[in-house]
Amino acid sequence: ELLKYALEMEDIITDSDPGFVAHLKAFVDGAPASRQTDLSVGASSLEDPYKAALYKVLGRGSVPKKTAAEVIQTTEDYLWAELAVIRDKDCIGGAASISATSLADLQALMLKFGPAHFDPNGSNPLLYLRVLLLCGLFEHAVDYLLQVDRFQIEAVHLAVLLVHFGLLRTTASSAAGQPSLSASNGYLSVSDAANQQPTLDFSRVITQYAYALPDSSADDAINYLLLLTLGTGDVAEKRVVCELAIVRVLYERREYAHFLGDINPDGTRQRGYLERHLPLLGISGHEQFAQTVIRRLADRSRDEGRLADTVLLYNLGERYNTVLAVLCKQLGEILYAYGNTGIISDGSATDSTMGLDNVEGVARAVLAHYKQREHIARSLDTRAVSTCSVLLTVMDFLAFYRKGAYENALQLIESTQLLPLNEVGAAEAGHYAERVKMLDDAITRNFALILVSAMDTLTKLYAGLRESSFMDNVKQSGMLELRKKARCLMVFAGMIQFRMPSDTYAKLNRMDVFMN
Repeated sequence: ELLKYALEMEDIITDSDPGFVAHLKAFVDGAPASRQTDLSVGASSLEDPYKAALYKVLGRGSVPKKTAAEVIQTTEDYLWAELAVIRDKDCIGGAASISATSLADLQALMLKFGPAHFDPNGSNPLLYLRVLLLCGLFEHAVDYLLQVDRFQIEAVHLAVLLVHFGLLRTTASSAAGQPSLSASNGYLSVSDAANQQPTLDFSRVITQYAYALPDSSADDAINYLLLLTLGTGDVAEKRVVCELAIVRVLYERREYAHFLGDINPDGTRQRGYLERHLPLLGISGHEQFAQTVIRRLADRSRDEGRLADTVLLYNLGERYNTVLAVLCKQLGEILYAYGNTGIISDGSATDSTMGLDNVEGVARAVLAHYKQREHIARSLDTRAVSTCSVLLTVMDFLAFYRKGAYENALQLIESTQLLPLNEVGAAEAGHYAERVKMLDDAITRNFALILVSAMDTLTKLYAGLRESSFMDNVKQSGMLELRKKARCLMVFAGMIQFRMPSDTYAKLNRMDVFMN
């Protein structure tokens, strides 16, 4: 329209400026400036500041900055004028006499000026933000705003907006919340050394904001962390970073039922808050959810000693055999501590680190619950069930042993079939020794304790019979039976193919000698 009007008024315009219409036509036609060297701009054409501004916009000729200073007085006008004259360097053709500015040149100039140039008193930080945005320096814009305390929340949301529209180059995802390897304390780094293109550590921006939200805003924290899947790049990698960040929030706040769901008494599942957003994590259903987020959270709880959380989470993820394995391991730890200290705990001594008051009680309840649920019982590993049952029986045996109820203790340890107490002969003892190799570590590491306690039980029963007032033939028969059991234990102990404490055999020998 401007060119049409200029052509209509060409006679009048030419009287005052012979070259203007030609320059305008070349500009509208998109002719490279290097082909217009024959069109000159007279000094008289630049006397009018508004006409000088027009020539500056057209990008023709060399227009001194001071010439248009009267027209270009604000930052907005300055940027408009500078952006208007930006040309692709490839279209310039390398003509030395033609002044041209690329976007990269303007961006470098604005960064060189810095915020102090546009806002020396610090009273209007948004002005420099506008400069950065208008120049397409989106990564620098977010990084700058994040460093202004009163606008940090706005900076986070600006980053989300720019990522959503694909305008932000983001750093390749790493561990969520880890600082970028940048030269400053900001959020920028240079990922492409050849092009020197800055990238923003978007994951760090989001995770730091989400982690700082109060506990009452846990839902909001999860919603922000789900934004980590936005943008371009390796989708699978971003989803892993998102999962790790979510696991951290859930681990710290422990609102598992709300976020992960729960299992009702009738066995039906109750969906959690996080399950509504599974598509954002690339998760298609509960089974995959259990194998990713819930498993990561359960593994972390296990590794850091939160036994109660571990049991709850593995159970929620329907990893019932893992629940039994965790409980067996802890029961084995309790027995091992008793073997070293002589004090057996119900688990309350470890409450500060384990988060479970009664490991033994929980193990009994869980095992009973699993056996009563047919759909769970079908999926249980018989070896895991057997190990848990044996450990619980061993704990009952030790409880009776400590109380001096040796008859009951002997019946319990016989029921475990760990020791050849009902058999005689080397062949039978050898079979038992072979079976020991197949036992779980929670049992084998406590085998010396079980063996010595069983032998001491026989010794105490033997001493009781020897000092009793029973008829001589009854006494002798009972004592003979106990000696046979003790002798079989000695043979069995010599056949075991794993290392036990050095004093184990000495204790067994002393008790065997006492009965013989």
